[in-house]
Amino acid sequence: MPKSPTRKAGPAPRRTRKAATKAKATAAPSARAAGGRRSTRQTVRGAARALQAAIRSGNAAAAEKFLARDFSFIDAAGHVHSRRSVLNALKASPRSAGAQIKVRDYGRVALITGSYKSAQAGERSDLFALDVWVKDDNKWRALIHHNNVLARPDAPSAHASAAPRSMDAPPPRCVNPLEVVPCKPKNQAERDIITAFQALELAVTRNDPAEWQKHVADEFVVTRTRQHPTDKAARMAFMETQRAINAETFVAEVVTLKFWVLGDAAVMRADHAMPGNRRPPYRATRLWVKRDGHWQMAISQQTTIQP
Repeated sequence: MPKSPTRKAGPAPRRTRKAATKAKATAAPSARAAGGRRSTRQTVRGAARALQAAIRSGNAAAAEKFLARDFSFIDAAGHVHSRRSVLNALKASPRSAGAQIKVRDYGRVALITGSYKSAQAGERSDLFALDVWVKDDNKWRALIHHNNVLARPDAPSAHASAAPRSMDAPPPRCVNPLEVVPCKPKNQAERDIITAFQALELAVTRNDPAEWQKHVADEFVVTRTRQHPTDKAARMAFMETQRAINAETFVAEVVTLKFWVLGDAAVMRADHAMPGNRRPPYRATRLWVKRDGHWQMAISQQTTIQP
């Protein structure tokens, strides 16, 4: 029986080529986005290194090029230093290289976090630094340098246990900030962030982690003086323990409040005082991000104000 003639393979079906082209086109934006994020992180990291080199050498003219017009430095004692005072006091001084440096890209805002040795920390602790960089006029500049002294790794948790209350006892009212804050928003974004902040703080006073998490980004972390960093899961777990005993949970009043909104990211700088001096006054730098049309808090650095 004669063999059937061998057929030559024809061209790939047109649908297959279209599908491949479509897949390639779909993959390209995500690849470009990933490359863009890497490029931004590298650019910001390079600018931060150049600024640190200028600071180490005491070169105020070089450092000034990397500082935003309203740059501020919050030291580990919670004291605020203006751009001009920082530049005027700049002198050559050694500074150790940072450890565990992380750069996060939020479009026109980037965050650098890390720790380094400093005499201000004391007790052989490291200073934890949060640097906020913003892109303005197509250049990256430092907006806030915020230091803090966190708990040592072997230190116990600093969260105090609250006293149990009757389950029908009402939560505290906390007029400021739940009803009013000392800030007149300049635009819709600021109004929306204030609304989200009030909803978040209301959930805290009600020990309601389910509501609280709606206003907090998944990567959220809060750092407080002499405490361990607390992520979203740990904060929600603590709120659950407060909920179980109907703890009376107060939130701090807002003394001053300022925003920098850059696209879908916003920096929020606030000074706080706790009603009844339940906690010493502190300064906070927060980042808010807009996702799926809603503003969420992504990071909060809080430093106790020392006398």
